[in-house]
Amino acid sequence: MEYVNRLGTHSYKWDGLKKEFGDADLLAMWVADMDFPSPPCVTKALHAYIDAPLGYFSTPDSYFEAVMQWEKERHGYQVRKEWICVTPGIVPALHWAVRTLTAPGDSVMVSTPVYYPFMNAVKNSGERRLVECELKKTGMFYEFDYDRFEEDIVKNNVKLYILCNPHNPVGRVWTREELEQVVAICKRHGVVIVSDEIHQDIVNPALGRKKVTTATVGDYEDGIITMAAASKTFNLAAVQNSFIIIPNPQMRESFSTFLAQMALDDVNGFGHIATEAALRGGAAWLEEVLQQIYGNFAYLKQRLAADCPEIKLTELEGTYLAWMDFGAYCKTQQDVKHLLQDRCRIAMDYGAWFGGGRHEAFARMNLATSRENIQEACDRIVREIAKG
Repeated sequence: MEYVNRLGTHSYKWDGLKKEFGDADLLAMWVADMDFPSPPCVTKALHAYIDAPLGYFSTPDSYFEAVMQWEKERHGYQVRKEWICVTPGIVPALHWAVRTLTAPGDSVMVSTPVYYPFMNAVKNSGERRLVECELKKTGMFYEFDYDRFEEDIVKNNVKLYILCNPHNPVGRVWTREELEQVVAICKRHGVVIVSDEIHQDIVNPALGRKKVTTATVGDYEDGIITMAAASKTFNLAAVQNSFIIIPNPQMRESFSTFLAQMALDDVNGFGHIATEAALRGGAAWLEEVLQQIYGNFAYLKQRLAADCPEIKLTELEGTYLAWMDFGAYCKTQQDVKHLLQDRCRIAMDYGAWFGGGRHEAFARMNLATSRENIQEACDRIVREIAKG
């Protein structure tokens, strides 16, 4: 897969280093997008669209058909057209879901460590209570602690649970059996599940299984909202297009009404055109990207085992984000910052961002880049740790 130097292209990952880290001269291995060109089918479709007048855009039936076909063929999820709501990204959709499906004073639960906008969606939604239920960690393997999961729901009267499937940052692709237990507990207590499945197509081929859509297990489809997009799969974050699947008509009406009241129901033609083109013609491109990503992970794993075995690495079942434990060398986020940013000159997402002090010795590395960048990052880490 061709590597693209994105410096000077208004890339937030590369050109936003000064704003986010206070230092522009870093190797960017942080925010989750790819240093690869978009699929040719997408650029071709967008070029054709640009030749037309760029007036108001109406979502074509073919967009919904592409989403439904992708979900059915790739993920075994039979979706109806009327279930699909389109939003300019999953992060704003999370905020809107919290606001429309809960009331002030309600509790919303997440499983930490987890993608930090989950927590922001609760904290910024006005008088909702955030409940952080820690995943159970054995070595560098994470799983649900079902007893604590149910206990936290009951104790806090949780109304909404935001699930990450596959899980960012720990790289788990939850099994059907795991999801069945989560769904059963939520159903038993009337907890609505919002399942963020944006990484659904980024699964390690060596895993030998696909990701399971949460809504297809446990006979609780009416209590589950699926949030997905082509953006992580095909590197299309800039076109801001996500499909939110809401089978429950009352929840869908509440969500859609909120969007309309906020004048957020107009759509971005570029996002629709790019998403449909990718879902229809991007499969071969995706397979090539997966080989690049998980080849990078294999290199990282081998290199750390050989040269820095005390840096612990989760097995990457899904996503292109490596979760790394620097606890043998660092105790606080400031220690990790000093090692990675000040000494190694690398920008990575700091572990504390994903759920407080328990993860301060961790960092998340983006593997959707060139092998040369992965090698360079490893060289710098090995060199600085060897210095002591």
